Amino acid sequence: MATYSFGTKDLSVRSARAFLKAMSASDGRSTKNSYIIYAAIGKSSNWSTEPLPEEVSSSDANIHYNVQKDFIGAKRVDTGSVSHVAARYDWQSGTVYAMYKSSVDAMYSKRFYVMTDEYNVYKCLFNNSAAASTVRPTGYSTLPFTTSDGYVWKYIYTVSLGEAEKFLTASHIPVKTITNPDASPEQTRQAAVQNAAVNGAIQIIETNTIGSGYSQVSGGNVLVGGSNSLQISGSGVSAVEGFYNGSSVYISSGTGVGQLRRIEKYVGSTRTLTVNASFTTPPATDSVVRIAPSVTIIGDGSGAEAYAKLNDTTGSVDEISVINVGSGYTRAHVKITANSVHGSGASANAILSPAGGHGKDPVRELAADKLCLNVKFNASEGISANGNGYIPSNTQFRTISILKDPILKVNSNNQHQALESVANTSNSPTNLRLTTRATISYISELPVEQRLVAKDIITNERNRLAAELGTLEFVTELGLERRRGQAMTNALQGANAEVVFIRDDETQSDTSFFTMYLNNVNSYGPHIPFTKDDVVLEKGNDTALGTIEFIKGPEANTCSGEVIYTESVQPVSRTPDQTEDIKIILDF
Repeated sequence: MATYSFGTKDLSVRSARAFLKAMSASDGRSTKNSYIIYAAIGKSSNWSTEPLPEEVSSSDANIHYNVQKDFIGAKRVDTGSVSHVAARYDWQSGTVYAMYKSSVDAMYSKRFYVMTDEYNVYKCLFNNSAAASTVRPTGYSTLPFTTSDGYVWKYIYTVSLGEAEKFLTASHIPVKTITNPDASPEQTRQAAVQNAAVNGAIQIIETNTIGSGYSQVSGGNVLVGGSNSLQISGSGVSAVEGFYNGSSVYISSGTGVGQLRRIEKYVGSTRTLTVNASFTTPPATDSVVRIAPSVTIIGDGSGAEAYAKLNDTTGSVDEISVINVGSGYTRAHVKITANSVHGSGASANAILSPAGGHGKDPVRELAADKLCLNVKFNASEGISANGNGYIPSNTQFRTISILKDPILKVNSNNQHQALESVANTSNSPTNLRLTTRATISYISELPVEQRLVAKDIITNERNRLAAELGTLEFVTELGLERRRGQAMTNALQGANAEVVFIRDDETQSDTSFFTMYLNNVNSYGPHIPFTKDDVVLEKGNDTALGTIEFIKGPEANTCSGEVIYTESVQPVSRTPDQTEDIKIILDF
């Protein structure tokens, strides 16, 4: 038996909202409610395809181990640095935009909304039968409005300058639904739109077939007005008995303007018509009326009213104007009828508003099921003197990742804690140093050109000697000479690390002391890779370079938490006077 399934956009939007809500949650003493999110930079070593990045491997080994071992540092992402985003469509003259239709499949893949150069976002409710848009929408009306090119637009919200700086990209615009508006003009206007939205409204009725042969009076003057009848005059008013029976009369200006009634009886000799229900405000001699085929809206809501406008030459239905949008409709059928004496063939369909009404919930209406995370790395972060939260400049990175809920070794002030704990709302610092920090004292006679630099791979004499003596469990070579020949190779398997950054130790007056920051620190089995008093060796060279005087591991456990996003980029060189402004799009 064939089955069909479809994951709705609502599900994706809900997932994005749930993620953002979890970022805003607070943790209790013994309960973990929040998502603690860090943006991490990593990989100081070259790509094999340098400068072009390698494709990200989706293997568990890469995502859960390799990416994290490459980390240099991370910054916490707070909720003020996260926004829903939707596809960006800039308004451009000459473009045909899709009109919003509640009944169309894949509506959210179409360009049915735009952002103008003023950062205003408008939804297209009618595109003038797929004509090109040539007049830029403007203004902040809570009601739909028509531009001179025939398009009907609905103002939804404005992207503030602050939001644009943080979240606007070449492909996405920030989107928000306001619950507690502030006093800014942007939020005040959007709150007005949300409050004015009408659930189940019908704001557009689109003709399917225009028919022909219908008759209308486009500017009839009222000679005598009454509560349920009126006598009219004007060019083209028929003298045929019953000619307008079944049509509708709309008061287009003057006393009683905006009222619509169906004509039950028309006396041709006196040009007097009787309507189906009394006028609330009877028309008077200053009233002007329009007579046209009746537009009847049949559905489960109430209050929607519309009238037809005809082509005077062909008698076809050119347009249907909605005068009352009604409310509560989840289904609606439109009938166009007139006296059987004239006109036939016109049909139309009502376009229902989204749940809540146009502008009530922009995040849902624009299918903003992605989140943009914005984080800035400002030169050197943290404290270089003790390494707390330190993310050095004068380095390179090649990966950008999102790390959720790592296990921390420090508190919110980057002070070491005896007990490790999962990141929560009380213990999570702004910056995390994700490198190992070590102080090395170079051998006094070592030439400067032999000192370590970034990207060097190191091991230590302790492991080299153990490999030579055969006390490393994985060493299989027999005989001292064979083990000695393989000692450096085996030592690197026993312990290795990559130099990310190295500088003079500012806490020491002795110029032979330097501080190293290492990542990709690896060891064999339970063996400690590096420790105090280890003699440092460079890969491929068994010459002693110096001694480790102090060492401290990263501020979060390597390979803890979840890497929920990672991206490979061309090398980014950090400098002391540079800020990296990073925008990451998470797709749900």
